[in-house]
Amino acid sequence: MIGHRFREIFIFWWRHLGPLFLVTAPFALITEATQWVFGPSFVLPETEGAALQFSGISLAIILLVRPLAEGALYVQLSASSNSKPRGLLACTAPALLVYPPLLLTYALMAIGVSLGWMALFFPAVWVYTRLCYAPLLVILKQQNPIEALRQSFQMTQSQQWPLLLILVLVFLAYLMMSSLVASAILGVVSHTIAASLLAALPVSLMSALVNIAVFRYWSLSQPAAPSDAA
Repeated sequence: MIGHRFREIFIFWWRHLGPLFLVTAPFALITEATQWVFGPSFVLPETEGAALQFSGISLAIILLVRPLAEGALYVQLSASSNSKPRGLLACTAPALLVYPPLLLTYALMAIGVSLGWMALFFPAVWVYTRLCYAPLLVILKQQNPIEALRQSFQMTQSQQWPLLLILVLVFLAYLMMSSLVASAILGVVSHTIAASLLAALPVSLMSALVNIAVFRYWSLSQPAAPSDAA
């Protein structure tokens, strides 16, 4: 079953590359432009004992834009699953309309995952798994953040372990694919800024795999529509 879902996620991603790229690419460009102007959001220390370097402005802008980017992506996933992909503005507008509650939802999720990190990797992944439906409930069902988080926790109760496993597998696949693509681009393009831009576009498209996994399991948890009477 896990293998079937894994293939299903990649098939959906492959079949809808165009509509997904239409939504992911602009936000990837915004992220890259932000870091060009204000500096990298964070830079890992190169030597032991060195301090982590980061740009507060870049980090703040990226964190503010991320809920909008994922909200637009979920709108596109919903539309594409019904064979009616939308344009960028048609995907972004619904996310803008619920941006404040969507931002609060992601902030509360981040707090929960951060608390999980204090108890190492597995609790953090488990918390994310149990709360990952909340943005979908806000963007597609217009629920308030607290109710969305509560309902997400309830909805994932029966499928938490397969969902957790598929999220980990898909994330690892994304890391492997994005690392290979980024390495290939960096090996061909010597200009740092150009290489960063060229890598950001496909990597952002690949990151949609995680959202597709969440959306797929969320869709399966929805009640079936009643069939029309003959």
